[in-house]
Amino acid sequence: MEEGSANTRHAGGASGVFAKEGSAGGCHASWSGIWSIVLVMGVGASIRLVHVIDTWNVPTVRHLVGDAAGYHAWALRIVGGEWIGSEPFYQAPLYPYVLALWYWVLGESVGAVRIIQALLGTWAAGLLCVSTWRLFGRSTGLVAGVMLALYAPAFFFDGIIQKTSLGCFLTCLLLAGMTWRGGRWWSAVTLVSGIVVALLVLTRENALVWVPILLIWVAVTGWGEDRGKCVRGLGTYVLGGALILGVVGVRNRAVSGEWSISTFQAGPNFYIGNHVGASGLYEPLIRGHETPVFERDDATMLAEQATGRSMSAKEVSDYWMGQALAEIRSDVTGWLGLVGRKALLVFNRYEVADAESQYVYSDDSRILAVVGPIWQLGVLGPLAMAGVVITRKEWRELWVYYALIVSMAGSVALFYVTARYRFPLVPLLIPFAAVGVTKIWESIRNRQGRVVIGAILAALGTAMVVNRSMLEEERLDAMAYMNVGVALAQGGEVEPATVYFRRAVEVNPRSAEPNNNLAMALAIQGDYEGAVAHYRMALAADATLVGVAYNLGVALERLGRVGEALEQYQRAVELDRGDVEAKRAVARLGETR
Repeated sequence: MEEGSANTRHAGGASGVFAKEGSAGGCHASWSGIWSIVLVMGVGASIRLVHVIDTWNVPTVRHLVGDAAGYHAWALRIVGGEWIGSEPFYQAPLYPYVLALWYWVLGESVGAVRIIQALLGTWAAGLLCVSTWRLFGRSTGLVAGVMLALYAPAFFFDGIIQKTSLGCFLTCLLLAGMTWRGGRWWSAVTLVSGIVVALLVLTRENALVWVPILLIWVAVTGWGEDRGKCVRGLGTYVLGGALILGVVGVRNRAVSGEWSISTFQAGPNFYIGNHVGASGLYEPLIRGHETPVFERDDATMLAEQATGRSMSAKEVSDYWMGQALAEIRSDVTGWLGLVGRKALLVFNRYEVADAESQYVYSDDSRILAVVGPIWQLGVLGPLAMAGVVITRKEWRELWVYYALIVSMAGSVALFYVTARYRFPLVPLLIPFAAVGVTKIWESIRNRQGRVVIGAILAALGTAMVVNRSMLEEERLDAMAYMNVGVALAQGGEVEPATVYFRRAVEVNPRSAEPNNNLAMALAIQGDYEGAVAHYRMALAADATLVGVAYNLGVALERLGRVGEALEQYQRAVELDRGDVEAKRAVARLGETR
């Protein structure tokens, strides 16, 4: 906040963070203000478009994997006429429908979608600039806009087929609307807020935690001026949300006979993040089934096997929630420790990937390679803490932002942590980080360092916490490179896939899956000696990994080492009694000996 300047004052001279409509602090349409915002958006657009061009031929752009492949296929079904669908939503539906709209208008072009999302990210930076400007003043707003424009995970997510880009835009739109609280606009602001938060719920289910917080904010804000405004605001907010979520609820009821205003995924996701032995990261219910193709079917199959009956979507979700709660009760102390670990992971500097990793993309993106190590959560978190300390006296105006941050962080920690799950925190943290930067710089320039000494100490303490290593980063990086190799191999590009598998093994030589995949790629190319070596390395890393022993047996048999091959086939049968091919191989080789 710019101390002593007009744009941090309410009309009438009272101090406060919000600039009321008609006061000097409002983000007026002066030419200098407009051009400043345009400049911020220009920076964001330039960064994103260069990144998109640099990564145009990244394998996972040409061969979609994980959620990207799932969203793409879903969008194509919608374009093909399945507008309603026949099953209740298991994943948040808004992004696939938006993706389908883009495909319908532009054709099936992943490249066009990436450019559109780059523009969405550009507008998100402009909206955050406006909202922060209205909160804390012009210079802070411009810094916030530039921060989001340059934030490495932000333009990484804008460049892949993933709902995070849409969620960021909607969050920044919500924040911009929340700062426009003038009387004649109040009903419109609350109506749009209800609509936008509902759209966020349909983009990221845990945004449900924001619905009651914003309801309280509407009530408190309206009540502070007059009861009529309070009632009107509550009515339009509820109406906006109901218009969106009600349609989804009716749709889910129509296709399944059960009510849900979003999805039926909460139970399995809660179990994945909270069962005894959970790591705090995503782990499939069945190992090797990490994609959306398997998630719903695996959850249903395992639940029905356990109960011995057919189950509806709601019953499956309730089953997994019950299993999770039972395991939590069996070890409450251990679970509390797990939640604490996940809370720290929410703010840790490392970006936990799903199928696609920004660390892999940085090999091709010049801007990501430069900005990624510098401007990430390990820096954003400490700066945001400094801003919180600096603005602590304004808590009566800022409480809703604290509540949004804490509730979102808590909702992620209660399930499991990935980079995209925690990303909604970024547009909320950046305004405080911008305050930290501008206020600390102002104090240094004016030789008033003692004014912000507490903020600096808070930032340093936070930096020590968020920048410590908490994960097996080499293993996670190796898995990310392996995913690229798998995408290439599934697309028939085995030789290029081998390059990525080798890279994965170089990053983490003791990782089982990368060694197994490299071995399979080498075997396809006829290098059975190399395949045998890496199959053995995979088994040394994880002797229980199903399929490796059989594949090793095949490679050994091709090399004429029949006795060793038979041993591996027998081992494969011991590990998986249902492995028919291994049983046949044992019988075949047993007869020849």
